[in-house]
Amino acid sequence: MRSSILAACALVALADASAAKDEDWLAFPSKNGATLIHKDCVHHFDDNDFNVKVGHNGGDLLSQGQRQETLAPCPHAPRYQKSAHEVTTNSLGASLSYYSDWVAYAVTTGDFGYMSSEWVVPKAPTSHGPVPGMSSTYLFNGLEDGGGVHGKSTYILQPVLSYGKSGCIINPVNFFHWYLISFSVTGSGRAYCGKRIAVKEGERVKGVMQLEEDGHTWSTISTRLSNNDTSVASTDLAGKQPNAAYVTLESMITYSCKAFPESGTITFENNILKDRNGKSLKPQWKSLIRHTECNQQVKFNSDDSVTLTWDTTKDMAQSDSVIV
Repeated sequence: MRSSILAACALVALADASAAKDEDWLAFPSKNGATLIHKDCVHHFDDNDFNVKVGHNGGDLLSQGQRQETLAPCPHAPRYQKSAHEVTTNSLGASLSYYSDWVAYAVTTGDFGYMSSEWVVPKAPTSHGPVPGMSSTYLFNGLEDGGGVHGKSTYILQPVLSYGKSGCIINPVNFFHWYLISFSVTGSGRAYCGKRIAVKEGERVKGVMQLEEDGHTWSTISTRLSNNDTSVASTDLAGKQPNAAYVTLESMITYSCKAFPESGTITFENNILKDRNGKSLKPQWKSLIRHTECNQQVKFNSDDSVTLTWDTTKDMAQSDSVIV
């Protein structure tokens, strides 16, 4: 027991040192593990009146009301934390392991013009890392252009239900609450965070990504259904058509199964997919489970809903699971 406590203290010290060193970098969830984007290239908005055009002169064109700003590619290349990492303290003879990754998810491919899903805010995690606020969980549906191949996309559109720290949640006061946010990460190395909406356990939320009438602008809409409050991110993809749709459980700095929501399950319901002409598409879901230490599973239901499950009572330290 004593060596475990000392190992945890060592990890705390390491985390503090890392934070001091990398305080200019903000973490965003991605299939490459945690993607670190420089704070100068992360843009936060308190309302829904903004649009991002990607691929504009190699960067992005940001419009807010009547104001436009050309944003060059981020001068600081994104950094990627590995999807698995181990911290070892040889002097103590003990180690603690953690990872940041898409943990378990379902994917379907197609020529998409619309996606929507609904899910219920689960019970919050009971553990938040050796350093409070260190671990984070994300539940979302999303669209990418990588054809369903892990790590191949150049952007992502996401209505995200998040608990803990992220590049869009940077104030420690907000680390221990559920928030619903629309955001996008573009190939220019920039991230755009929409309005933050506080939600509570048991509430139903909805995530929508829809192609607008101009044929190239996408609206990512996160809705708190109890009062129809919305977070909207408008993104002009300039012809970079999304061809992969996901429902996902993702986590960052996961060192314990208790860092996942206590409920142990989430179901993405009322999944609606349409092509660019508005024709309904039946999802051909494929499951991907990249971590199994908490008995993560993906279940497909007869109504095309998808249930992701995990076991918060499992001991990661006793697991010999591998990334798949």
